[in-house]
Amino acid sequence: MREAVASALAELARRDERAADMARLALDTLAPEQEIQQLNQHAVQRFCWYELPMRFQDSADDRLFAVRSLGHLLQLLKLNRYAQICSAPETAILLTLYDRDHTAGLAMYERLMWESGVEPPDLPELTWGTAVGDVELHARRETAAALELAISLGDIRPGKRGWRPAQERFARSFLTQPDLRGLSHLDRIREERVRAWMSSSSHPHRQRLWPLVGQIIAGADVPRGSVAAMAPLQRLLDLAADGIALTQIGYISPGVVRQMCEDFGWSTSPEPPRSETDATQLISLHQVLRTMRAVRRSGRRLELTRRGQQLREDPEALWQAATETLCRTGGFEQAAAETLLGMLLARSPQGLGSHARRGISDAEAAERVLTESGWRPVEPPVTAGRHAAAHRRAAETASDQVRAMVMAVGWLLEALGLVVGCDSDGRRELTPQGRAFAVACLHKSAVAPRAVV
Repeated sequence: MREAVASALAELARRDERAADMARLALDTLAPEQEIQQLNQHAVQRFCWYELPMRFQDSADDRLFAVRSLGHLLQLLKLNRYAQICSAPETAILLTLYDRDHTAGLAMYERLMWESGVEPPDLPELTWGTAVGDVELHARRETAAALELAISLGDIRPGKRGWRPAQERFARSFLTQPDLRGLSHLDRIREERVRAWMSSSSHPHRQRLWPLVGQIIAGADVPRGSVAAMAPLQRLLDLAADGIALTQIGYISPGVVRQMCEDFGWSTSPEPPRSETDATQLISLHQVLRTMRAVRRSGRRLELTRRGQQLREDPEALWQAATETLCRTGGFEQAAAETLLGMLLARSPQGLGSHARRGISDAEAAERVLTESGWRPVEPPVTAGRHAAAHRRAAETASDQVRAMVMAVGWLLEALGLVVGCDSDGRRELTPQGRAFAVACLHKSAVAPRAVV
């Protein structure tokens, strides 16, 4: 192959030495070591439509000259389909558009890539990331090459009716096909993402989750009993379909609060509850539905959104949405959820973990883990005089906030019936459905795509 490249470059140099130099530079970017057998349509399109404009930002003429030079070289190498990308009218229009409106140029690039059919599509099982590891980068390249072959064979026909579902089916089949070791591209991507997630230097609390790495990579299917666990959320969605009356400051009306507590046997203080603030279970359910964007406030009523209507009609989707929400909130709130779920999963069935023997609550134990991992509230220096008491109260309040975030996760687990036992002495245990829920929450957080920051 290198001999063929050398011959083609020599022929191009006889015609136009400057064009040969430019084509050589372009090919070195596309195919390091001039291994043209590694070329694919996706790589050529990305180079012509994105990488080249980024390299020659100041001159449209230079961009057009570079792409035409590459096209001439590809023609000499008998790679006519790739050469046509370089000479296509859309390529010239795009390269000129970048000069007038860079944002519009990027939008056109994304549209052309999508319309070509070789851009690997996002799937319910996998959203491609923008900050990726070697495994995911390799899988994406392989998927793009496989899509190109499927298009050339007529199995996918971009632009024709039904081509996008056909593309998704093909990509899913390709990504989930196991190799000789029984692992698919999707399996390997998930493992790479989980290990990167757990190794994140900005989230040191995750170091304590390494004993659970196998479970987090594997995830968990929707278990039997999920419908019963989601019943409180389902009830709120049903009520929101007709509109739930809210108080002036946005709490669920006392009548609905009392009815929910009675129906699900929740203990409150005082009892019966006077408002939503007396029912920690309802506080957590209301918050998670808002985070899901399943409900919205309209005046003095809580109403279903379109997403809420979809979740109301599909109990399995509601379970999936709940597991996606808990550990995807970001910041300290997410760290609190990950820490408590990890503690509960690591606990033996008899609840004899080391912190249980000390007789402290899960909230206190999780707070210690978080602070030992570097998640510390900002504590003012100890001072004397009239401001000393105020400084101490501020430190105590910050510590209380840490514990409150952990407790809020526990409230949700209790409301859904996913834990049993008493929290006061650290002897709570996850139910079988609770273990599936916790694993699914951590898995979905860990395998979510990472973005360039």
